[in-house]
Amino acid sequence: MRRAVTVCAAALMAAGCGADGGVRVEGPAPPSESPRGPVYVVAYMGDPLQRPSRFALDEFNAMARIRWESWGGGSAVGTGELSGMWCLPECMAEPYRATITLSGLTWRERAGYYGRFTVRAEGLPAGRAGELTDRRLTTPEP
Repeated sequence: MRRAVTVCAAALMAAGCGADGGVRVEGPAPPSESPRGPVYVVAYMGDPLQRPSRFALDEFNAMARIRWESWGGGSAVGTGELSGMWCLPECMAEPYRATITLSGLTWRERAGYYGRFTVRAEGLPAGRAGELTDRRLTTPEP
C-alpha cells in the first residue's frame, strides 16, 4: 500500500513538472447543464408556437391537424395535412396526408427553436417533394 501511494505521489509531481506558467485555459467554458426550457417553432411570418396543430411553413405551404409524436428533443415529428397555393382548389377538400419533421434545435435565452423542416407525403406533384426537404425556418437571432 505504501509503495502504491509513493508511486502515485511521484506520478502527480512529475505531471506538474515542465509546465511553465501553470494550466492555461482558452475559450468559453462549457455550459454546466444541458439547455432547458420551452421549445418552439416559428410559423412563417408569425409567432413562436409550441406543439401547434396548424401553422404556415412558408408563403406557399401549410400544415394542419398536426398530431405530434415527439416534441422538445433534437427533432420533433408529427403527422397532419399538407396543403398549399400550388394545389388549390383540390387540396382544400382533400389535403395530402403528411409527416413533418422539425430539426436543427438551437437555444436562445433559455428557449429552444427548431430551425429546419422536412415534409414527406405520398402523391405529391413532381418536384414538390424536393421543395419541402430540409428547408429553413425562422429562428431568433443570437
